[in-house]
This record gives sequence, structure tokens and C-alpha cells, in this order.
Amino acid sequence: MTNFPPAPPSSPASQESNDLNLRKLVDTLSDHRWFIVSVTGLFLLGGYFHASSQPSIFQADALVQIETQSTSLALMESLGEQPPDNPTAAELEILQSRLVLGETADREDLAIRVEPRRLPLVGNFLVNHGINQDSIESFTPAFIREWLGWEENSNWHNPYAWAGESLRVARFDVPDENVGSEHVLRINEDGNFELLFEEELLLSGKVGETVQNEALGYRLFVSQAKAYPGTEFILKRTSSLNAIKDLKSRFEILPRGIESGVYELTLNGADRIKVQPTLDTLTGVFLTQNVQRHSEEAEKQIAFLNEQIPQVSDQLSNAEGMLNDYRAQRDSVDLTFETQNLLTRVVEVENQLSELAMREADLAERYRPSHPNYQTLLRQRGQLVAERDSLNAQVSELPETQQEVLRLTRDSQVNQQVYVQLLNQLQEMRLVKAGTVGNVRILDAAMLSPGTIAPRIPLITAVSGLMGALLAMMMVVVRLLLSRAIKTPEQLEELGLPVYATLPESGEQTGLTERIRPRRSKKAQEVFRGLLAISKPSEIAVEALRGLRTSLYFAMLESDNNRLMVTGASPGVGKSFVAANLAAVCAQAGQKVLLIDADMRRGHLHHAFHGKGVKGLSELLARRIDLEEAVRHSDLEGLDYVSRGSVPPNPSELLMQQSFHDFLEAMSLRYDLVIVDTPPILAVTDATVVGKLTGTSLMVVRFDCNPPGEIKAAKRRLENAGVRLKGGILNGVKKPTNSRHGYYGSYLYAYR
Repeated sequence: MTNFPPAPPSSPASQESNDLNLRKLVDTLSDHRWFIVSVTGLFLLGGYFHASSQPSIFQADALVQIETQSTSLALMESLGEQPPDNPTAAELEILQSRLVLGETADREDLAIRVEPRRLPLVGNFLVNHGINQDSIESFTPAFIREWLGWEENSNWHNPYAWAGESLRVARFDVPDENVGSEHVLRINEDGNFELLFEEELLLSGKVGETVQNEALGYRLFVSQAKAYPGTEFILKRTSSLNAIKDLKSRFEILPRGIESGVYELTLNGADRIKVQPTLDTLTGVFLTQNVQRHSEEAEKQIAFLNEQIPQVSDQLSNAEGMLNDYRAQRDSVDLTFETQNLLTRVVEVENQLSELAMREADLAERYRPSHPNYQTLLRQRGQLVAERDSLNAQVSELPETQQEVLRLTRDSQVNQQVYVQLLNQLQEMRLVKAGTVGNVRILDAAMLSPGTIAPRIPLITAVSGLMGALLAMMMVVVRLLLSRAIKTPEQLEELGLPVYATLPESGEQTGLTERIRPRRSKKAQEVFRGLLAISKPSEIAVEALRGLRTSLYFAMLESDNNRLMVTGASPGVGKSFVAANLAAVCAQAGQKVLLIDADMRRGHLHHAFHGKGVKGLSELLARRIDLEEAVRHSDLEGLDYVSRGSVPPNPSELLMQQSFHDFLEAMSLRYDLVIVDTPPILAVTDATVVGKLTGTSLMVVRFDCNPPGEIKAAKRRLENAGVRLKGGILNGVKKPTNSRHGYYGSYLYAYR
């Protein structure tokens, strides 16, 4: 049994017990574990349903290699041009360009969007679990099938597509104003179909045949249809730009290794059949354009050489003719040894200048003069021109005849070497064009990955459950931080209210409680039928009441009378439960006890004794019945009670009459203990009236329900009326998970 003396001044230890520490946090979370588990379970189910309701996404992958050197790059280096700094990066950008993606979208008809009409909300969920129309109809009761018209001879059609149904459209042309608009394609009997737009029939035809409406600008070819009659599909023709954007959003390039030049190409999509062919087409288009682009370089060089060779040939013929004519005129003039060496050097310089001139003509078509390649060529030409001027100065010092022969011989040899060089380059370019392979190779063709990559149902479900658990724990912690309700006896004692008992929450009491709605009342209230002290005398809450009985024995020795008021600051704190069961345990101890229900508005103590509320206190005070009729006997020997009576219009005035005072005086002489249950203090003034007539007053405080401010206000109201509270009773204390902590400082344990 428990006896709580007046509390000593608060200590630092008691203040620390009110602070949020790790132990208190863990205990609170453990106490609310079923709430956390419930919220987590709901989030798990919600996450699983959400993930299962998403369309399945499939993925195909391919492997390509982009080399840094190719035949065209080698050609550019042979011509003295600087190749691109990073050809691999350029190829990757080309791979993601509209040049490649656009041609892929056109070849695969990606601008045609076909979506099956699913059942709202749960359609994808059922389809992903393999539910088809046959299974739906087989599990549907016959009366529902008949009500929905699912009979064989019915004209009703199911517009929704289920598992295993598909539609393939090879061509779908629409007028420009309806590009991007949704059309409905409905499958009929025997492979026929109808195309509708805004409930208007546009086309009708048969699968495998092209149908068109030239007046409206529609043309449609359905290559394959696998669906039940009545199934509808959403058909839409998008713009080429939107098709390219959609393809690009589903396409990804991943490097394999560091600077290996090998890249993995992945493409995902909801259409399992089209993902792999689309990626195959994309890699094929990329390879083809790469070869063509490098072949174009050789074609440009061939065209340039074909244009230059005839001109050089004419120049060679003219030079040789002039040399022969001059020799004939001068009777075959020969060159000296020194002049021959000078001629050889002059010819070399002229050949180099001629080569640079051809390269400059080619570069001028592709680059500006400020380009680095162009600037390098100009610097080389400047050096050769300076050397040529120096050689010309030496030539000018020769005899006139030697100068003329050297000049004509130089022109002839230079043109001859240039002509031979051009012929060699032309043959080389033809070989290069014939053998062009580009710098891209497909190592692994596109292949569809097994299974799906999305939605990741286990991951989404786990994350949803984790979010639910975190949210539930956050709610518990926030409620703990924001709650200012009384949770420990020390908090009451700090308010100047000694705690006489701490009553734990009783699961057995819940079985005795039920909700009823009194007449002329909009709100239901909880009542208890039967007394816990009688039905479960060994319950730990009853043991706590026995401890309260012992404490009251000593507390009431100093009182003016044997009357006890049990009240509370607000409704729902359990004051009637405390009053009734305290009366029972006192009667079990051999005392003669009278329990009075002074709550004439909403009192329900008569339900605990399976009696009626009428013919009680209100009728007695109104002098409609006598004392013997008002006092009723219970099944427990020594315990009598007075019900509230009929609800009067003036309960407070009745309690203030002399008749109520005389009634209490008479009962004090007849009984060892008189317990009065009153209405809440802050709701009405009845408790202040009753408290003036009772020697001892106790306030019931509900665990984690009444805030300190409410207790202060109730205590102040009683004190202003001259009523001194003897102490408090902390009711409904929840047992923490860690049994070592008892009942939050009450030190009350079950002993069996």
C-alpha cells in the first residue's frame, strides 16, 4: 500500500526528470510502439500499392567503341591538318543529337503513342499482378455480373485493357491541328476496330489493312491487335520534336573504364517489345552516319584533286614546250654544275609552295584565316617565300642564257612533280573512300535485360515503411515536446497539491466501460457498468485504491466531519471511477459507506450499480421523495448510494439549499464515510458548494491529460471559495515499457 506525504521542495533531480532525455524518449517511443507499428504498416501497404500501380519499365543495353584515330584522321594528319582535340567527345555529342535520334524516331515510328485504357486507380496494380478479364469475371459473383451486364448476349463491352492485351500501330497520320490530341481506338468483333475523336467516328476497318479518310486527313494501319472486344486504347500522334525529346530522356550513355573509349548505351521504356529494336536502330544510325561522314572527307579531297590535275597538266605541257623551243633557238644550251645544284634547290622550294597552295585552297573552304591550322600554313609559306627570294637573288647573278634555261627547266620540273603528286593523292583518296570504316564500332548488339528495372517494388516499399516509421516517431516526439500535461506526482507536488495515490491505467476497467448517448444530448459519454473493486479485486489499480484508503484514514483524522469530496478540474479524468471504487474498497474493509452522485447534470454512478438515475438527489432536494427512497442499497454489504436523480434546471441552487446541508449532516451520523462525486470544478460551481460542506476534498488528475495551468486554475477557484484541497490523485498512469521504472515514480508494483 502507498502513502504520499506532502512533497518536499523540488530538487534538481526532480527537475531533471521532467527534461527530455534519452531514457524518457526511448520509453515514450516504446509506449507508443503499436501506434508506430500501425503507421509503418499503413505506409508499407501504401508504398507497395503505389509501386505496384506504376507501369513496368524495361531496359536494353548495347556496347560501342569510339576510337581516337581513323582513316580520315590519318588523312588529315598526312595533309598537315590538326585533327580535333577530342574526337570522342564530339562523337558522343553527335550520338545524342537530333541527327541520330530524329532518324531513329522516324524509323521506329516513335511519334505514335499507344496506351491501353486501364481501370482507374487500381488498373496498373491488377495488370502488374497478371489479372486479366477472364479471372475478373470468374471471381465476380453472378448477381454482380448480371447487374453489370456481363452476360454472353449482352451489348455491354468492357473498355479497360487487362494483362496480356496489346495493340501495334505501324502508321497513323492525322491533320496538323490534331497532332498531340488523344484518339480512342476501340476493338470490335472479328478483328475490326473503330477510331473515334471526341465521340465522333473517324475510321473503321480491319486489323492488317490500311484505312484512310482523305477528306479529314486520317490514315491508319493497325498491324496487330490482341484484346477482348470492347477494349479501348488511347492513340496519339505527337510531333517529331516531342518524339525526339522523349527518346533522349530514355537514352543514357555510360563510360566503361577510364579513357577506354568503350561506352554502354542503355534505353528504357514501358513497351517491352520496342525497347530492343529501337536501341538497335539507334546504334545502326550512329554507325552509318559515322562512316558516311568520314567518307565525305575523302570525297571532298577527290573532287579537289580532279579539279587541280587538268590545270597542272596544262601548265606542265606549256613549260616543257617553252623549254624545248628555247633550246632549239640556242642550239641545246646545257647547265653548269653549280647552276644544276641551284636548280634542284629552287625546284624543291617551288614544289613545297605548290603543295601549300593546294592545302590552302582546301582549308579556305572549311576554316577562317584565324584558325590555328590556317595560321600554321601561312607561317610555313612565309618561310618558303623568303627562301625562294634568296635563291632568286642567286639566280639573278648568273649569265642571261643560264638564267633563262634554269627558269624554264624549273617550271617544267616543278609542274611535273606536282602533277605526279596529285595523281598519287588521287589514287590514295580513292582507296581511302573505298575502305572507309569510321572510328565507331559496335561491340555488343542491343539486348533486352531480364525482368524490369522499375518500379523497384521492394525498395519503394521499404523506403515507404521507413518514412512511415520516422513520421510516426516524429509525431510521438513532437507530441512529447509540446505536451505540458501532468505525467508525474512530482509535478503535482510542485503545484502545492500532495499526491495521495497514483492509480495505474487498468485494462480490466476498459471491459466494464461502454459509450452511451443520453437523451437530449449531442455528445456520447463513457459509463462503467460494475465496479472494478468487486469484479477484479486483485487488479493493481484496486491495490492502489486500498493504499488511498489507508492514507485517507490518517488524513481525515484532522477533518471536521467524515465527508469526502472527489472532484476534478475537467471532464473525463476518472473522478467517478475513483469515487465509486474507493467507496467499494472502504466498504470491503468493514466501513459503512454512502456514495452520493452530486453531478446532477451528467452523473452516471447509477450505471455502476445497474440502477436508474431517477428518484435520486435532485428529487430529494426538491422534496419530491423522502430520504429512505433516495438511498439505495448495493450488492456489496456496507455500501449504499444516492443517484443523481432527474436533471433539474437549477442544480447549483439545489445544492445551496439548507436541505442539502441537512441531508449531509444526517448521512454523516448514519455512515462511517460519505463520499460525494461532484461535477468538474472549471465547468460549473457545484464543486465549490459541496466542498464547503465536506471536511476533506481530493482532486483527480488524469495522467497526460490535465496541464499544470488547468490544475492551478481549479485549485485557485476552490481556494477563492474557501475550500482547501487536501491533495490529489493521479489517475490513469500508463505503465512504461521498462518495468524497472515502476509507474513513473509512483513506486507501485504488482505483487503476486
